[in-house]
Formats: sequence, structure tokens, C-alpha cells
Amino acid sequence: MQASYEDRQTGRAIPVRLTFLEQWLVIDREDGRELDRWSWRDVAPIPGDFPDGRLRVGLAADAHAVLVLDDPDALLRCAHATGMPQPAQQQHRVRRELPLAVWLVGAVLSVLLLVEFVIPAMAGMLAPMVPTSWQARIGDQVQTLATALLTRKGGNDRCDAPDGVAALKKLADRLPPVAGTTRLHIIDSDLPNAFALPGGHVSVTTALMDRADGPEAILGVLAHEMGHLHHGHSMERVMRYGLSSALISMVVGDIGGGALAVGVSQMVESEFSQDQERQADAYAIDALAQARVSPLPLARLFETIRTEHPEADGTLAEWMGSHPTLSERIATLQRAGGGQTAGAVLEAAEWQALKNICQTAAAD
Repeated sequence: MQASYEDRQTGRAIPVRLTFLEQWLVIDREDGRELDRWSWRDVAPIPGDFPDGRLRVGLAADAHAVLVLDDPDALLRCAHATGMPQPAQQQHRVRRELPLAVWLVGAVLSVLLLVEFVIPAMAGMLAPMVPTSWQARIGDQVQTLATALLTRKGGNDRCDAPDGVAALKKLADRLPPVAGTTRLHIIDSDLPNAFALPGGHVSVTTALMDRADGPEAILGVLAHEMGHLHHGHSMERVMRYGLSSALISMVVGDIGGGALAVGVSQMVESEFSQDQERQADAYAIDALAQARVSPLPLARLFETIRTEHPEADGTLAEWMGSHPTLSERIATLQRAGGGQTAGAVLEAAEWQALKNICQTAAAD
């Protein structure tokens, strides 16, 4: 049977002869050389209006090549005569391509779904599996970079004046210990901030100490951050940001070391989840009670920050987090107020030494 074999990309057509062999429609050139062979069950008419009015058949609506038939019935009669089965479909369907905008929206929603739900769940499962030695190395590296990022211009990147270090240790020793080694840091920064990192790192900035009305408030800050260490929140956060950064790098590409710096900065300045913040607050209240220290100074520190940022209550993306709100956390601490602190947590000279922990070291 005669037909034309048409290349749909170039529009070039050559005369061919069609025969049937087993399940195949064999397409031969006029000189007898085989040009192509198609599975007969997959052959069907191609939809569309063609200028010459002749029927096209092929393997798919968007196939690269088609057969142009003058007499389609002749092809069916020939197939029937040779015992070929009926083709699987009467006509190919045109594949409808979704607009690019739809694909882009779908991709963005997929990434958001991963970042907001899948990655946090994965981080929570994977964090406890990370060996302690790995957590320590991760914490060391992030702590070094975070200190460099947060230290104010012209500030001291080593706040280790001996009297201040001794006062900081005395303050922390008032609290019940957490598992593992706790390493305390003061960062010379203009940002009122505090954060905990894997490996037992707990950092407090000088700007936050400047807003405290006494060492009891900073003791409350330390208790809160130790709560994050106790519950393993810090490793979860590192895992979450690590997985998120890897996902974003795969999607948009990494632009170099700056991406890492931005990621660490966002990590140490951003909030934990609502439940994690409440867990750390509950731990702090219990730890302060064991230490016979009132949580009210910590509540007053929150009030000071809320006064500085009245518009940001509930959205302030610093160490206290955006969920729960500052007002809610203040109320929680006030309800747990209890009695007065039993004895001074630091003497006046020790408190001053702690506040000056960066100054003496800078002069050395």
C-alpha cells in the first residue's frame, strides 16, 4: 500500500510502502529499505485540519513523523486482511500544555510546602540521630560565624575579661545543670539577642544585658536558652535551616559564601516554633524555681523590649520569637511570679564585671 512519510518538523514528505509484519506496521522506502516500523495498536489518526485535506496517522498527537494517507479505509482493510487487531484508540488526543505561570506557581507552592511542613518534620526526626561529636562541631562553626556577624563595628570579638567570666559562671551555676557541657558566651553587639546552638553553646549580647535591670533577668535568659538545649530545639533549628538552604540552593543556585552568612544570621535571629518557645519558657520557670529566683525580672526585661518596639509585639523577629507574643510570655511569667529571690545571684561588683566583660578584654 502506498502512502507518504512526513517529517512534521521540516514538512518534508517522501513516498513509502506499507506492509504488516506480526504486530508491526512496517514503513519501507520505495527502494525496499526499511525506514521505520510502528506498533499497530498505537497507530491512530492525528487530530487537526490539514491544508491538503488528507488524513494523518501516527503514534501520538505530537509525534515527530506521520503517515499521510489518500485512502484511510484501504489501510484498515489491509490490516484486517492480515489479521491485525483493532488499534487501541480511534484518535489521538492533543496534549494541552499548562501555561508557564501555572508551572511556576505550582513550583513555588511546592517549595513553600516543603519549607513550612515537610522540612520541620524531617528536622525533628533527624536531629536526635546526629552524634554528639557532630553536634559539637556544628555548634562550634556556627558560633564562630554568628559571633563575627553579630559583633558591632569596632566591638570586641573576645569578651573574656576574667572577672566577667567568673561572674557569668557563678550566675549559670545557680541553675540546675543540663546534659552535656554548657559553654557560655557574651557577644559585643548592638542587637538585644540571645540564642542556643548545638554543642551546649549559649550566647547573650551586651545590648540585651544593657536592657536588664539586674542579673536575675539575665539568669532568666540563660534558663530559657538552656531549655532549648534540654529539649534539643537547637539541633532541630540547625537541621531545619540546613535542609531549607540545601533546597533553596537546588532551586535557585548558591551564590557563594554570602548565602551561608545570611543563613546563619537568620538562624540565630529568628524564632523557634510556638511550642518550642513555650517549652523553653516552662523549663526556665521551673529552673528558676529550683534556683529560688523570681521570674519577674525576666518579665520586666520583656516589658522593656516591648516598650522599645510597641509596634512589634507579636512580630519581633529576635530571640524572644514571634510566637507566643511578648505580651503572652510576660503574662505567663507574672502568673508564675512566686516569692522573692533568695539571696543575691550576683553582688553589685560582680554584676558590673559581667556588664564590662568585653571592655577589659578589648583593652588588653
